[in-house]
Amino acid sequence: MTLTLSRKTLMVRTLVAAIGASFASGCAVDPATGRPSLKEAFASDDPCSQNARNIGIGVGVLAGALLGRQVGGDNKGLLVGAALGGVVGGLIGNDIDKRRCELAKIAKQYQLDVQVTSLDSKGEAITAGDDAKARQDTAGSVVEVRDPAGAGGHFESNSDQLTPRARLYFAAIADTYDLRKNAAAIQDPKLRQQYLDKMAQRKLLLVGHTDDTGSSRLNADLSERRARTVSRFMQEHGVPAVSLYFQGAGEFYPVASNETDEGRAQNRRVDIVELGDKASFDNYLAARRPRVEFYRQAMNQAEVDAAASQVAPPATRVGNVTGTSSGTTGATPRAQASTARKNGNTAASKDEATPADNATAAASGKASTATTATTATTATTASVRPGTTTAGNWIDFGGAPLVASNEVASIGKVEGRKPFFSLISPAYADEPPVLADCTRDRPRAANSVKALADGRTYRTSEHIPGLYGKTWTDQVNGHQVVINRIAVLAGDGALANPPEFKVYKNYDAARRGNTKPDVTLQPEVNTYLGSRGLLYRVFLRGQGGMQCADIVFDSQGAATAKTGRLVYLRASTPYVADFKPKMYQ
Repeated sequence: MTLTLSRKTLMVRTLVAAIGASFASGCAVDPATGRPSLKEAFASDDPCSQNARNIGIGVGVLAGALLGRQVGGDNKGLLVGAALGGVVGGLIGNDIDKRRCELAKIAKQYQLDVQVTSLDSKGEAITAGDDAKARQDTAGSVVEVRDPAGAGGHFESNSDQLTPRARLYFAAIADTYDLRKNAAAIQDPKLRQQYLDKMAQRKLLLVGHTDDTGSSRLNADLSERRARTVSRFMQEHGVPAVSLYFQGAGEFYPVASNETDEGRAQNRRVDIVELGDKASFDNYLAARRPRVEFYRQAMNQAEVDAAASQVAPPATRVGNVTGTSSGTTGATPRAQASTARKNGNTAASKDEATPADNATAAASGKASTATTATTATTATTASVRPGTTTAGNWIDFGGAPLVASNEVASIGKVEGRKPFFSLISPAYADEPPVLADCTRDRPRAANSVKALADGRTYRTSEHIPGLYGKTWTDQVNGHQVVINRIAVLAGDGALANPPEFKVYKNYDAARRGNTKPDVTLQPEVNTYLGSRGLLYRVFLRGQGGMQCADIVFDSQGAATAKTGRLVYLRASTPYVADFKPKMYQ
């Protein structure tokens, strides 16, 4: 018994010594004390430190030790596995460290704004100062690349072609991800192959982002073409196509307020997301949530009317000249708001689609028609029976005037998988009203993640139970409201396909075989996934007086919606009616 314990003790001591030896060559020194420092080794603020290398060695040693023990079945297998795991882990970590250092140099050379955020195996950001998590669970990174205002931008104006300057710095960035160059530096053939086998699991996602000026739909398509351009550029510089993915996120994932020039400049960016394997990649995609506190809210009808009553009439000159106006004077408040949104950042025009350029893109057939990840791809189209839903012939759904107290949901902070909205509860002071009230929101388009190799949409999850193309319906004040083809993915709550919306006025079930819908349209939809449910928001564009509808579904699946409401106009006053659809069996 004593001999066995001694062997185990010796084995543990040897393993600890192996880990220590692995760190010895790369252990950092605290400049203040001159002594070795774990903080400097694992969480240094220096972009050219060896944080990830040291993390990779530690994780690789432990993972290799466990694998070696299982394969070898003895202490020798454990030690051999630990050694190999530590070496491969150190090589991969060295790639990350080298890339961070090179990116810092590239940013300085080309005067770029480059920010690097580490990710854990759950796909969530590792916050600054979380040294323990950085030591144990670094699985990848997000690199945000911005070209400061006035420097020319990444792309030619309203184009997916890189500028000559951008080709230079993206070539330099792409070289830092080139496995061939990194593998060539490994002398041992067996170790080189192990490194390549491990790195073959790597996933790289290129994401194009815009601010919220211009058309959301066309900005999403433009950002997708730009993300595809950069991913192809990465392929040309040695990154295998099977590892590359791209997404046009448009305005959907802001990182700053769109109310200011500075915030809009922050939102116009290209992200390079790197994760070590499929599991971490899927976790990252599922964990993403929009920063809804940065969404600009629209004016609802009551505010539009109030603002209209305060608009001064156009100035009139006395004499033979009739009254004239200039600029937006005399325009409706909503039109003025639309004009301000389109013209809110003249300097940003290089990275946003203007109405004229949108028309050009559509005419040339270059606009993408890919399925949207969170918003329906097809612009709202409607078919209305004559005499039923014209102006002034609204449908009465028997509701009450819309006031703050009858909000369907209160929205909190969006933080990954953490709760961000509570159902039927008082509003919190920090909750963005844009999500609490559909009249303050607008369609926000984002295309899905696609593989560069074949262009197919990358799916990370199945549908939410009950939301896989089913029909949902409810009778509201005698009118049958039907939504066909509701389909939402479970992982991140992304819209799987656009629905169809119908209304049958004064519905008579006995005559349903001969009944035609009074309103038929294919609406745009936003989806917001929280810990307690999914907010499914439908934009109805005024058909039959209807403005929008909010439905809260159980994310775990149920045959009846948790709650919902339908907002419509009655003599320009917004009204709200309860709308709680059930799955049609």
